[in-house]
Amino acid sequence: MKKKKVLVYDSQHCFSRFLKYEFKKDFAFEVYKNFKKFDNIIEHYAIMLFVLNSEEELYDLMRIYKKGVPLIVCTFNKDIKSKLKMIDEILLLDLSKVKTEMRSELKFFLNVISNE
Repeated sequence: MKKKKVLVYDSQHCFSRFLKYEFKKDFAFEVYKNFKKFDNIIEHYAIMLFVLNSEEELYDLMRIYKKGVPLIVCTFNKDIKSKLKMIDEILLLDLSKVKTEMRSELKFFLNVISNE
């Protein structure tokens, strides 16, 4: 079975390491730290996972939002989380949860999206 490609935007590469370790059997992750050479490749991915580490990265998030690829947004920031909860098309993952909780919620998100 061919692995589904997941684009990960993670400027600090912390969460992307966790993803690659936990889900490498089922998904192929490609990690980006910035958006140079990014716009023309989005359609090659089954899922986009965007890690928001700061409010400045919201601009980058808005550049890929509504590009037709399912989007999971992850953040520790409570203010950003409360703003993004109002957007129905975004799956929001709380990175402040315990690792086991976060792993099971992310597994659920990835399975739901990849089965669509």
